[in-house]
Amino acid sequence: MGFFDRPPYVATINGEVFRCVVCQGGLFTSRSIKLNTGGMEFLDLAWANKSSLGVICTNCGYVHEFLGDALQLWDSESGARAS
Repeated sequence: MGFFDRPPYVATINGEVFRCVVCQGGLFTSRSIKLNTGGMEFLDLAWANKSSLGVICTNCGYVHEFLGDALQLWDSESGARAS
């Protein structure tokens, strides 16, 4: 299964539909992104850094990063909230 084999998501922020800031696309895939710091890399502890949620526009590929719980993902086919 490839990265884009999953159904894309629709994203909302605090209940408002989110659109790509580059192309205004409305469908995204997602992945976790490590927020590496120099100190943790130097100590070989990069695995312990925090992560953000990255949503990737399926139209242009631009990666948007989010921290916190304001962003919600919804399955574009069923309309159900993604876990």
